[in-house]
Amino acid sequence: MTARSSRPEEAPRPRVVITGAGAICSLGRTPAAIWEAIAAGASGVGPITRFDASPFRTRIASEIAGADVTDRRFTDAYWAGLDRRSRFAAIAALDALRAAGLTLTPQNRGQTAVAMASYHPPDEGALEGARRLLAGDVAGARDALAPAALGAAPAARIAALLGSTGPALELGGVGAGGLEAIIEAAALIRRGDALVALAGGTEAPITPLTLAAYEGAGLLSARNDDPASASRPLDADRDGIVIGEGAAVVVLELIEVAVARGARILAEIEGEGLSISPGRSGEPATGAAEIGQALQQALVLSGRIQAEVDVIALDAAGTVEGDRAEALGVRRVFGAATRHHMYTPAPKSFTGHLLGASGPLSVVIMLEALARQAIPPTRNLEREDPEVDLDANPRGVREDTVLVAGVNATGGAHHASLLLAHPRAMRRLPEVVPGGVLPLPGRDAAIP
Repeated sequence: MTARSSRPEEAPRPRVVITGAGAICSLGRTPAAIWEAIAAGASGVGPITRFDASPFRTRIASEIAGADVTDRRFTDAYWAGLDRRSRFAAIAALDALRAAGLTLTPQNRGQTAVAMASYHPPDEGALEGARRLLAGDVAGARDALAPAALGAAPAARIAALLGSTGPALELGGVGAGGLEAIIEAAALIRRGDALVALAGGTEAPITPLTLAAYEGAGLLSARNDDPASASRPLDADRDGIVIGEGAAVVVLELIEVAVARGARILAEIEGEGLSISPGRSGEPATGAAEIGQALQQALVLSGRIQAEVDVIALDAAGTVEGDRAEALGVRRVFGAATRHHMYTPAPKSFTGHLLGASGPLSVVIMLEALARQAIPPTRNLEREDPEVDLDANPRGVREDTVLVAGVNATGGAHHASLLLAHPRAMRRLPEVVPGGVLPLPGRDAAIP
């Protein structure tokens, strides 16, 4: 690809790069640990231990071991005041910021944005409050429900922790929400509302209420006797999703800011796309055409052609129709012979479905793939669904050139896509005099 500068007349829109990443899930607590677990073929799925799941048809999930133990970077009082999803968000955000070498100061806090997705609010308190109300214990119900009425959502929690005063966006969007958060954060930077943003998703849905709801909707796998094989997207014998918990956050920067402060650029966000499937009769539903629409938009904005994309991490969660619709959407954009020139792994085969955190976690995994020049695999793909017809790399990590990587996310009718470029594949970096983009977030300083 011909090198170009980022002068306004040659680059139609401001450029945004990723300079840090943090993640926590059942496979590990750092991006490197998560990748190593994937490379080892590990599964994060196991029996539910957080509550008695014996009355349910599905008794497995993707839990984080030791998640209630206080992270010693925080005080006991602060930790105790966080709900489970906010704990995950705080861990991932702090790790991402430190990986980027950033600190916030009074001079730059107003130019730092936060965008986080979380589909499931904490419902332990709601469940306990409902029990007490039904028992006639109104005073006890008040105590149980008060934290939910006064509690802050993850974006606000992160902003308060770091002291940032720029925009703070809270998104839902089910499985696409976290990728939507990253896309919206990049848009804030592109239009000048921030120089830096932390974006991602966090979820803690392993609760009796969520399990009952998803089981009632017929969405869950019930392979209780073999949890490690339960999450099997794209496989002909898949029987539903496995819910999981965790968070993933990335640091985004205007490219001039990153260059001026000498940051290590992990990837550039070259293209993004959002769409929704309207379904029929006023009922939104997943649609292959609209999945393809989001992918096509990301491709067009990137300025690349289909043959330049090396790998796309699929949303594929393990539902029969959902996986087929996504595969069809991919083939609509990349051609009938997609399996012969592009890899399409399914990260949820290792981690289960982290809902709003799934898309950002896939971004983190693909950042590792770009850094390591390797294709992540798909677990439990033993008998391919012929209607999928994609190469999900079921044979383990494969060393290969990875210069352009995509991430796709689908949550019901919501669809989001992102294209990332390795630093070697990026257009020429802009020439910026250090201090020329002010005020800059500092480097190598302690987080407040």
